[in-house]
Amino acid sequence: MIASSLSHHILTLTINRPHAKNALNLEMYQQLTQYLHQANDPNVHVIVLTGLSDVFCSGNDITDFISLTTADADQCQHSRSIIEAFMFAMIDCPVPIVAAVSGNAIGIGMTMLQHCDFVFACPSANFSLPFVKLGLCPEFGSSLLLPQIIGTRKAKAMLLLGESMNAKEALSLGFIDQITIQPEQLAATYAATLATQPKLALQNTKQLLSQISRKQLIDCINKENNLIFKLVKEHEAVNAFSQFTTRKSHT
Repeated sequence: MIASSLSHHILTLTINRPHAKNALNLEMYQQLTQYLHQANDPNVHVIVLTGLSDVFCSGNDITDFISLTTADADQCQHSRSIIEAFMFAMIDCPVPIVAAVSGNAIGIGMTMLQHCDFVFACPSANFSLPFVKLGLCPEFGSSLLLPQIIGTRKAKAMLLLGESMNAKEALSLGFIDQITIQPEQLAATYAATLATQPKLALQNTKQLLSQISRKQLIDCINKENNLIFKLVKEHEAVNAFSQFTTRKSHT
C-alpha cells in the first residue's frame, strides 16, 4: 500500500490505496515509518512523497477510528504507538522531504505536509481538516504549526469550522510552494537538484531552518493525541463515524 523506489539518491514513497482514496491504516503507518528511517542510509539524500490516484490522501482510515471506539487501553496504546512512530520519523527525518499533491489532502493527508520541506500541488488540489466534524481535535502538531504557516484566522476557520483551502489560497498563504499541472514531475526535478547538494550541509541547514523546537512540537503532539484517544470514545465521535459510514454506503 506504500510503494517505494530508490534511484539517484532519491527515495520515492507513493501512497497506493486508491480504492480507499489513499486513506492511511495502521499497516501503512508502519510502512511509512520503515521507509522514512531509510533516510539514515548514506545513499538516501532526498525523499519524495506522493499519492497514486486523484487523491493525495483522504486522511486516517475511518474503520480504524471505529475500532478505537470499543478498544481497550492496551489496544489504544498499540495504535497510538504506531501512529506516533510515523509522526516522529517524519519530524526527525534528516533529509529534505518533497511532496507532490494531486487532488485532495484531508486530515493527516494535509497535516503531514506541514512537515515537508517543499510542497507542489495540482490546480484542483483541496486541503481540509474535518477533525471537529468527526468529534475529534487537531493532530500532528497542527494546533501549533498551522497558525504559524497560514495565519491564525485561516487556521481557526479550518480547524474549528472545517473550512477548506483550495490550491490558489494555499499558495497565497504559503502552505504550498507552487501550483503545477504535473506536481510529481516538478517534485522530481526539485529532488534531483537537492540530491546534487553536499549532503551534510543540506542536512544541517534543514535542521537549522526548523522554527519550532522539537520538544515544543512533541509536547504539542502528545497533548493532541491524549485528547484524540479520549474524544474517539465519546458519543459525538461515535455518532459522527456512524453518519460518515452511512453516507459512504449510499455513494
